[in-house]
Amino acid sequence: MLTPADPADDSDAGRPRIPTPEEAAAYRPAQDLFVAFLDTVSEATLGRPLRPRMKVSVAGLLRGEVDLLKLELPAYAVAGLIIDRFIVRAEHLRVAPGIPPTLLAGPVGLRAVVSQDNVDQWTRQLRLPVRLQLTEEGVVTTAGIGGIRMTEILTTPDISGGFLRLRPKRASLLGVPTPLVRFLRGYLPLPPLPRDAVLESVISGDGEITLSFRIEEFRQSLTPDVRKRLRQLLDLPLPGLG
Repeated sequence: MLTPADPADDSDAGRPRIPTPEEAAAYRPAQDLFVAFLDTVSEATLGRPLRPRMKVSVAGLLRGEVDLLKLELPAYAVAGLIIDRFIVRAEHLRVAPGIPPTLLAGPVGLRAVVSQDNVDQWTRQLRLPVRLQLTEEGVVTTAGIGGIRMTEILTTPDISGGFLRLRPKRASLLGVPTPLVRFLRGYLPLPPLPRDAVLESVISGDGEITLSFRIEEFRQSLTPDVRKRLRQLLDLPLPGLG
């Protein structure tokens, strides 16, 4: 949970439990994220196979892999936050034999585009104690009491211990610039990312933000359930997928 620190109150009483970076680094969420992704896509497509854009070369087929897979989903929800556009770009997609076989890809790029309206709806639903305003400078995080704006912090998205957080760049208290020390705590209440995910770029605009992530290598064991859903959705020409 994202919580602005009160300079006058150092007590943690009543605050939501926030995982430490060490705890977050111990998570292994890739499989859960992949299965959840398949479930969401299945629901969004109402059981109809997706039509991804693929590039398959003769050399790739001889190696048993797809050179490039690009998949775009509109209105994809993550932990209640509606992402206006979610794009997956996976290179060298292949299946390694084994018991069970393993789906491999790398590098894998993820790009998410989020609008201000969906961010506002998300913060209201979760009753977050802050407002996140998407601007050309970054994400402006504000908190107040009774309609009075107490704090305003200019932040930029960052990854810490597998969690997406907002890193403060400058802050003000009642309109007066103030030091950033301990002014912003916690992480955004979103699922953890794979441990090796890297935030490649952040493009901020007025009312919209685009986050691009990169995973050098993706591995997913193809249990019968996962293999069946993946084949129904994408119908990829990968040996060992059937």
